[in-house]
Amino acid sequence: MRNIIPALLSIGAGFAISFFGLDFYSNSLENGNNITAQSSEVTAPIETVKTSSEEEEEAPEKNSTVNESSASSTSIDTEDIQKSFDNWEAYTKENIDLMSTFTPLDDEGAIMEKGIFLTLLRTGAYIPVKSEKDGKVLYQLTGIDDSADEKIKKSIVSKASIAHQYFKMEGKKLPDYNFVDLKGKAHNKADTKGKLLVIKCWFITCKVCVEEFPELNELVDKYKDDKIEFVSLAFDKKDELVEFLETKEFKYPTIPEQKDYMAKKLKVKQYPTHLIVDANGVIIKMVSNVKTLTSELERIMGK
Repeated sequence: MRNIIPALLSIGAGFAISFFGLDFYSNSLENGNNITAQSSEVTAPIETVKTSSEEEEEAPEKNSTVNESSASSTSIDTEDIQKSFDNWEAYTKENIDLMSTFTPLDDEGAIMEKGIFLTLLRTGAYIPVKSEKDGKVLYQLTGIDDSADEKIKKSIVSKASIAHQYFKMEGKKLPDYNFVDLKGKAHNKADTKGKLLVIKCWFITCKVCVEEFPELNELVDKYKDDKIEFVSLAFDKKDELVEFLETKEFKYPTIPEQKDYMAKKLKVKQYPTHLIVDANGVIIKMVSNVKTLTSELERIMGK
């Protein structure tokens, strides 16, 4: 904790600036000016209530510490992964998803609250390093080397900022909705009551969004006998979506022209984004890729 206390103090010094900066950033997003698509081809218009499952995993006794000898990891060389931005990107791609379910640890291995963990990552003073214990994923704060590529700091700050925003949405009620899909079927609270609701946010020209279709179709088939409803929200107009989906099989019912709902109501910051909403209409998870969505559904459904 000795390294975290100075970091927390530094947060206080620059919090006002960060607050107003983030507020301006959030407002610009709501006006559709800064949407991030997870595709190199597209830049388009576009977290601290905890769920019960997170409380179980992420908020044990405050001074509990994970014994490193009992936590398994693949001998991570923290200096090596910071030698270059490419090394860092390769490591994070395989090991780190800040939107997934994990146990956050401070730099001495003590379990901490996820919101604070993400806030510390947003200072640019730390990177997360993965390990595992008893089948659970652990992410531990590790100080960034002074010699590390500045792009590593910028990358982790950006990712932690979006993850923190999504984390703040978890535990909140899904904003009121009354969707009508391309086939004229209604999707509202009455229709989805008692069901788990899975929502995908996307648009036609988002390459990564479209590349996920086959795996998402597999999820629809896998859970067809369970009380789960899958729905997708798209930016695009009805005619454009009908024509596009004639060439791309997608088993989610799709709702056209939902840009404002996604950006202003759901606070979506990048695409694709997936939400898992419980039977009571509470958002329990917001994630940014089909791999994490799949693992979160398996965790929730037990299969």
